[in-house]
Amino acid sequence: MQYQHIILIIDRMRLERGMSVAELDRRTGIDKKRLWYILDGQREMRVDEFLKLCIALRMDPRSFVTREIVDDVAKATARSIDRAQH
Repeated sequence: MQYQHIILIIDRMRLERGMSVAELDRRTGIDKKRLWYILDGQREMRVDEFLKLCIALRMDPRSFVTREIVDDVAKATARSIDRAQH
């Protein structure tokens, strides 16, 4: 799942729940300006911000994990282990 697709889902859920960016800022503690930049795709969100958004929007963060992500993490882990052993 591409980053922009994740942002679209998060923003769609915000709109479906009738939540303004200001309300999302209040519930997450993420600065409103930064939140606007994240939702507009101008800034990448950090993991802690992603989790805060999921909690505020009552979304399961695991729903974003795809087989492709799991495979990519497994490959990156194997490369890291291989480099550490050599």
